[in-house]
Amino acid sequence: MEHTPGPGGRTRAARTVRAGRLFRAWMVPGLDDDAQRERKGRLGGSLYLVADVYIALVTWQDPQAPLWQWLLVAAVALTGLTLLALPWRRLGDSALVLPTVGSAVVTTLGEGVCGALGHFQPIFALALGYAGLVLRPGRTSLLALLNLGVVGLLALTGLQRTELVEITGGILFSALIGELIAAAASVQSRQRVDLERLHAGLRPLLGAQTEHDAAQLVSEMAAHLLHADGVVTMVSDRGEPAGGGPTHLTARGGCGDGVDVTGVRVDLGAEQSGTGVVARTHQHLFVPDAQNSPLVSRTYVTRFACASILYVPILVGDRLLGVMVIWWSRRIDDLDHFTDQMVELLSIQAGPVLERVRQVEDLDRAATTDSLTGVLNRRAFEDAMAAPADDAVLLLFDLDRFKQLNDTQGHPAGDRVLRAFAAALASSVRDGLDQVCRIGGDEFAVITRGDADVALAVLGRLTTAWKHPEGVGFSAGYAVLMPGEAAEQLSARADSALYAEKKRRRERIRRPL
Repeated sequence: MEHTPGPGGRTRAARTVRAGRLFRAWMVPGLDDDAQRERKGRLGGSLYLVADVYIALVTWQDPQAPLWQWLLVAAVALTGLTLLALPWRRLGDSALVLPTVGSAVVTTLGEGVCGALGHFQPIFALALGYAGLVLRPGRTSLLALLNLGVVGLLALTGLQRTELVEITGGILFSALIGELIAAAASVQSRQRVDLERLHAGLRPLLGAQTEHDAAQLVSEMAAHLLHADGVVTMVSDRGEPAGGGPTHLTARGGCGDGVDVTGVRVDLGAEQSGTGVVARTHQHLFVPDAQNSPLVSRTYVTRFACASILYVPILVGDRLLGVMVIWWSRRIDDLDHFTDQMVELLSIQAGPVLERVRQVEDLDRAATTDSLTGVLNRRAFEDAMAAPADDAVLLLFDLDRFKQLNDTQGHPAGDRVLRAFAAALASSVRDGLDQVCRIGGDEFAVITRGDADVALAVLGRLTTAWKHPEGVGFSAGYAVLMPGEAAEQLSARADSALYAEKKRRRERIRRPL
């Protein structure tokens, strides 16, 4: 038979739940550093009150307990209440030393003066265990030495005569427990910091707009998380066969002293390497002794002073997109399980982001690329001319006798000439600095920066590169942006220069020899 609690039962249950929530909110106020410090300070105050109950019970059972011992009960209670009331959020982390040092001074010295220190062995375990929880490794041992010093002082003065060996052993054992707690807490704190770094790094990574930016952010995250000296992120080339996996990887981003990823490219089938092993197995590979491993290039070891190297695959599902190469200048014999998990998580996150950015770049490139010639299209030209640089230079080109070629030999011949001219023009400009655009049927443009000498240099290289296929030549005109001039005026002047050149060329052709 189902039992339904009455109104009184529901009220008591609700009060119990509310009390539990209030206690948890009071003892665990949050996860930030200030909240953690407040939690540890409140815990110290609570432990003082627990210890005070124990001291009071021991004192109560001793009918000959001196007044000093009851005063100690009051002092410990006052200390605990003070620790609970302190504004821990406004204090520094060094304030956490107060409860630990106070336990040595107030409890150890006080009970020793009363001559009853042997009854309070659990207090040492409580105090030094708490010290291990809130202090860095090694500090608990210093606190234990302070306790031993107090015990030695009490023994020399004759205040504590019995159970000195047991007391010393209790302090040393409690210090060992405290150090173990401190080591575990230190590892947990480091892992929490690493997770926070990972989460903080994922935000800008998810917002990356280019493949280079995404690869750079992945490299920086890996270096920070693993405390590495350098990272290079290599990505498969576009157009690689989908079924057989990539054959080449090209560096897109990197970080570390002296790291330059320009021109770094790996042929996965050319030689046995750590990158090739990871590309085939899709499993990360750690090489503790990089200097003597056949999987690591001697040039790589010498250039970056690598002692240990970790190769991490960047996967999208079961497909390899790239490989991270992470190295340390100091030797590392092994990676712990948590580090393996962090590396795997970073790899899982990096793959889809790089894939998404690549797809967006491909879509943008398709929207701004002329499908016939492969150079930028009119949309890209108009976008670039919407906000030209202060030293912009515009060159316009028009093919001579192109319409006649189309009329006599057909559009396939015209298309071949257009592709050839686009290739010649692209080879005549500065890679990464100048923009080559097809803005009409047989009309092209180059947007560059500098002065008239830059424009003349482009025309000179193009004149050498263009071999007049099908007897087609070209005319060109250029203009340099003047101070205060609008983009439309720059375009109009370049257009006027182009047609002036075409007119001169026609007149030379018509002039009799």
